[in-house]
Amino acid sequence: MKGKEIWLGEVTNEIVEKWSERFDKREDGYYCKKCGSQIMQTTCYVSVYFEEFRGRDAGSGEVRHVNYPYCPKCDGELEMARACVYERRGAMLGGLR
Repeated sequence: MKGKEIWLGEVTNEIVEKWSERFDKREDGYYCKKCGSQIMQTTCYVSVYFEEFRGRDAGSGEVRHVNYPYCPKCDGELEMARACVYERRGAMLGGLR
């Protein structure tokens, strides 16, 4: 049975860094702070849009892949996550990698 797909909305580096705050690191992996289950990981596909076209969601077609941790008990089984990030056209910003 396939898992579900979720939309995370707009993400930033700060948001991605906060994803790990939901989990505790132990010797044998990461565990959910809420229920204690071992976390899983899926891919989050992040569409890169031009800041200048915010609201119209126009971009170059670039999609970045970011690891997305989740708790299978609290979040359910996830097949994939999707999100977007806005960046200035031609700017050499750090951005999500």
